[in-house]
Amino acid sequence: MRLTNFIIGFILLTLTILPLKSSLASIGEVTQSEGSGVIDRKDGDKGIVVERELDVFSYDTVKTGNGKVGIEFIDATRVDVTQHSKLIIDEFVYDPNTKTGKLSLKAKLGTVRYASGQIAKTSATNVKITTPTATIGVRGTDFTMTIDELGSSTIILLPSCDTNGSCFVGEISVESDAGQVILNQAFQATVVDTVASKPLKPITLELDEEMIGNLLIISKPAEIAEQQEAESLNEVADALDIDFLQFDDLEVDYLEEDESQFSTGLEIDFLEQNFLADILKQINKELAKAMRSEFDKKKTSGDITLGKDPETGVIILDEDPQWVWIREDASGSYIELRLDKEYGYVLNIVQGEFEQYDFELGGVDNAITIEQVN
Repeated sequence: MRLTNFIIGFILLTLTILPLKSSLASIGEVTQSEGSGVIDRKDGDKGIVVERELDVFSYDTVKTGNGKVGIEFIDATRVDVTQHSKLIIDEFVYDPNTKTGKLSLKAKLGTVRYASGQIAKTSATNVKITTPTATIGVRGTDFTMTIDELGSSTIILLPSCDTNGSCFVGEISVESDAGQVILNQAFQATVVDTVASKPLKPITLELDEEMIGNLLIISKPAEIAEQQEAESLNEVADALDIDFLQFDDLEVDYLEEDESQFSTGLEIDFLEQNFLADILKQINKELAKAMRSEFDKKKTSGDITLGKDPETGVIILDEDPQWVWIREDASGSYIELRLDKEYGYVLNIVQGEFEQYDFELGGVDNAITIEQVN
């Protein structure tokens, strides 16, 4: 009887302990650590200093300052988190016997590089990579994601190379609520500014991997800027529903109404010359540019957008002679900066879960760093 009770008790204890042990199983480890980086755990542990061979678990949040963190998962998936970046490991399940599983990552800020492992090779549909504005479908390849403080995401497809130097180019899909594009050429890129905007038409960039990083936030490649300009003008023209080349009056050739009254030298129809179409095309383009500011508030390096940003909750006011920077989060934490407009400022703000790095306000004369925690 005692032996039976012991066996039953042992079985119950085993059933109680095993799920707990499984939930704490490591899913990978840190393979590279340079500079400052921390991991926040779902169980409440915050600010764990990153170092090589540190175990990584599901639901970890990886954050870097002036540092880089490389992680390899147990299925050989690799991610590199560069400076001033944030990555959430949302879910990871893997069966090494069947080489199948499920992976979900969220790139929230900065630049993150992803290289496919066994899960993507076996069951690509079970890999979900997201940014604040885009969802990326992976089909066994490498790519980078660069996200600015407003969530705008630049995605670049990279060649995948093995240790022998053999390289190939895979394929990814980039999707928002407004549309989807496919990237299938090395260094092909797209940009998704908001969840409601279409991904930028894919373009091939003239750069190498060493040039990819948070610098893309400050200064986008010329190819991307030109494509955004072209698509922006098209959107404005569509919104206005104006095409100055479609005026009916321009199709009327008044010189043909009575040809008999003209001599041979006057029979030339000057309205058929290309210069008229060229002039009207230029008028259409210039008008679209003039109207663009009313329809598309794109930020350039010298612009400061006033008012409240709905994505970040940041309010910027021009109360001459001061700039005013304000943010209040849901918990009631409040930051207000009043800065003399005679100088420029680079702001690095951490307020609870909110992070904003390298935000320029009027120039770069001074640097201000604030970390506010509950």
